[in-house]
Amino acid sequence: MGAGASGAGIDWSSSVLTLYVGIAIVVALIIGLAVVFTRMRKIRKECRETLAGRYDSKEIVCHDNLAHYLGMESFEGKQTRGKGVLILAQSELYFLRLHPRMELCIPLKRIKRIVTPTVFLDVSAPSPLLQINFQEEDGSTNSVAWKVQNVDSFTQSLKAQRKKVQPRKKK
Repeated sequence: MGAGASGAGIDWSSSVLTLYVGIAIVVALIIGLAVVFTRMRKIRKECRETLAGRYDSKEIVCHDNLAHYLGMESFEGKQTRGKGVLILAQSELYFLRLHPRMELCIPLKRIKRIVTPTVFLDVSAPSPLLQINFQEEDGSTNSVAWKVQNVDSFTQSLKAQRKKVQPRKKK
């Protein structure tokens, strides 16, 4: 086609057409963000309701609202990681992942070891993670890890609370 050839395409040099396309893109982005924020608000509300139904505020020793779940050793293959709420209650460690929703409850009596590695399930982190090695109901051992905001404080609280619920060994 030569310089004078005409085509059936859209003339993008028209400033009115460019303006309309730009406005349509902005409106689509705003609507998309509104949908995402509305969905997140609903997820957070459901989370608060679940936690309020499960715990009295006096039962919670410490918590992390932005804990990042890194997976469980017994789940082979690819796992869905995600953010959620990690709660240390008087008798259990409880995690509620926001999306996709998942709940995990580990009685403190079943915790065998608390460690703070920087690698878990081939995921490395620049700061220590909270790893819990515990015994499943069937007697097998398992481990789970989270990235928490203050791993030292959470670890100390967990160890102290675990001492309170663990039966003392007789000499």
